[in-house]
Amino acid sequence: MEVLNAHLPELVQSRIEDLVNVQTVDEEMATHMKELEARLGALEALARTESADAARQLVEDVERLIDRIRRDYVAIAYRQGVVDGAGFKKLVAAQEAPVGA
Repeated sequence: MEVLNAHLPELVQSRIEDLVNVQTVDEEMATHMKELEARLGALEALARTESADAARQLVEDVERLIDRIRRDYVAIAYRQGVVDGAGFKKLVAAQEAPVGA
């Protein structure tokens, strides 16, 4: 248990560093959100006119963008869970290993 307690701060620090270093993904997400807002504004403008075909196409674009954002968030969470799980598994395995091994 002492080994686990000694390495837990490292695991937490690693998690914090991972979150800080995903800026490129965060920037991509921010870009997606700005694009989504712009398309929703354009859709609102088209809804006021007689441009039903253009509005329909814009709705499809927005739906695809929403799906892409959702998949990106899920992928980020999955990758971080794998990293955290692997690190914790190593700590537990080291704790259970015999002292002379």
